[in-house]
Amino acid sequence: MTSHNAAGQMLGYLYQVRYALNLLMESDEPSYQISIEKFDDIAFDRNGAPVQLIQAKHHTKPASLTDSSTDLWRTLNVWLDAIAIDNTLLDHTDFVIITTAATPDSSATELIQTKNYQAAFEKLKAVAENSDNQTNLPYYDKFNKIDDLILFQLIKRICIISSSSYIVDIEKDIQKQIRYSCRPEHVPLATERIEGWWFQQCIKALSSTDPTITTQRQLQAKIYEITRQYDDNNLPIEFWDLEEVEEAKLDPKDRVFLEQLRLLQYQSATLRLALKDYYKASMQRSSWLRQGLVYANELDTYEHRLADAWEHAFAQMQEDLKDYVTPTEQEKIKAGKKLFSRVIEQDIRIRQGVDASYVMRGTYHHLANSLTIGWHIDFFEKLKHLLEGKGQE
Repeated sequence: MTSHNAAGQMLGYLYQVRYALNLLMESDEPSYQISIEKFDDIAFDRNGAPVQLIQAKHHTKPASLTDSSTDLWRTLNVWLDAIAIDNTLLDHTDFVIITTAATPDSSATELIQTKNYQAAFEKLKAVAENSDNQTNLPYYDKFNKIDDLILFQLIKRICIISSSSYIVDIEKDIQKQIRYSCRPEHVPLATERIEGWWFQQCIKALSSTDPTITTQRQLQAKIYEITRQYDDNNLPIEFWDLEEVEEAKLDPKDRVFLEQLRLLQYQSATLRLALKDYYKASMQRSSWLRQGLVYANELDTYEHRLADAWEHAFAQMQEDLKDYVTPTEQEKIKAGKKLFSRVIEQDIRIRQGVDASYVMRGTYHHLANSLTIGWHIDFFEKLKHLLEGKGQE
């Protein structure tokens, strides 16, 4: 197989996945389940019984679904095999071809589109009996062996959607479906996240014993969950599932916040969680800035709000420690742990709808990393040499 052919085949598979999303969005039956490579390329089913078998055909160049088109005859062959296994499909199932190819005038496929089924049947019979197309010979042979009544019943249940969108254009079709769910400038970002979720669902389904993906109701719930994050009072949260981060992979200048916790004698579990929160919040802030969803001054304001809350709590710790004439190191550590718990358990959000707690916790660690805030009452004196080291780099 040449690289060109392999690329075309890969685009065909991706076309199935992307078009399936578009079909589910457009469906008028919210309870139907959709699957890929279960009953057909794509299929809708009700309670496990297929109601639509869909063959998706993508071409990178202009093409025609002629009377001797291999796409057409291969598709008929697939459906005749399915009917041979379960002939009740002819009673309750629609057979659909979605193709980027056009249907030529007076062709069998155009006749099917115009519901002139008898003429379409006669054309296909003539091709199967007289054509010498070597590629299609096995398909013609099977077609000729099937009872005419069954063939005619099948043809009557065929729907052909020709000249459909190419794979790169389906994204625009999907965007039209969600354009009323969020601001116009956020539609591409929301679409990207919805498609990312959809591809993950498809991978999970195809990796399981049952490649059924979801229903329209479930898709609607996911679209609402994603698009509402682009409200003025919200922001998308993207890093809940970030994998563990190793301290050794951080630059030494980005480990100061961990030294803050070590002053309080915190052990590996707390350090691991702090490292994870710090990294997730850093990634999240960078993502928001990159997408233009926040500006630097909003992040600065948020940090000032967090620092203000810490300042009040730190002042209270200082007052509490005055109860001791000369507080011991252990008393300072105990007070620092109490301060850390009090501050880290707050619920101060960058925007009201952003309920991901790692944003606040990680931002506090970011402030602690620059010694803007601290937990031990003597944190600055004990750790200022780390800042001096950073200045010399």
